[in-house]
Amino acid sequence: MGPTDQSGTGATGTQWRIGKAFRFEATRKVDGRHDGRSFTAEAVLSADALSKEGFVVDFGELDPLRLYIAATLDHRLLNEQVPDVSNRGLGQHLADWARLHLPAPAATALVEVRVRTGRPIPPAFAASAAFDATHRLEGLAADHQCTRLHGHSYLVTIPAEGAAYPRSANMPRILAHYVTGSFHGQVLNDVLPVNPTCELLAEHFARWLEGRTITPGNGRTMRVRVSETESSWAEFEGDLR
Repeated sequence: MGPTDQSGTGATGTQWRIGKAFRFEATRKVDGRHDGRSFTAEAVLSADALSKEGFVVDFGELDPLRLYIAATLDHRLLNEQVPDVSNRGLGQHLADWARLHLPAPAATALVEVRVRTGRPIPPAFAASAAFDATHRLEGLAADHQCTRLHGHSYLVTIPAEGAAYPRSANMPRILAHYVTGSFHGQVLNDVLPVNPTCELLAEHFARWLEGRTITPGNGRTMRVRVSETESSWAEFEGDLR
């Protein structure tokens, strides 16, 4: 495959997910008392096939949700803004708003908005593999920032079966060695046969395990998550047998 060819063809039993987190600081009145917290709203989107660029959707399409959260919820008394101030209620409010106001591709792909409180907990050392690398993305508008050569500090994890963020299973050593040995310090466009989006990186790492001595947690599927920033991730899940 050439550098702009994609492997994300939507084969049976495969799915890609992405997540984008938005932090806000707020308080809410619960049982007559103020409950001040740091909140994180995480939008989760999914697709069974990727765009020609290798995206579920461009994270930029979620910017209206970021602006809405900043204008409506950040540094606010939430009871004055939202009828149900529970985490579930806040998530449902944001999901309903997003489906009405996001661009159509993002609104259609949206699965849910999860809201949690407190500081994010990073995965344990044994549950992740990290690497620093350079890339640029092809097939985007000329003024898109990702067309410029730039870098990220990546984190690779395997989400625990049935678990939402932040729980992760232990990282197989063979994958950790491959990630750090083959990708750290590299220009990803030079080492991958696909556009190096997070979605396609996650698929690449999952498929690399196919045929090796790694048994997925449920005996059928493998999930791999790649995060290029602290607030975003992409995940591939597929039946690789």
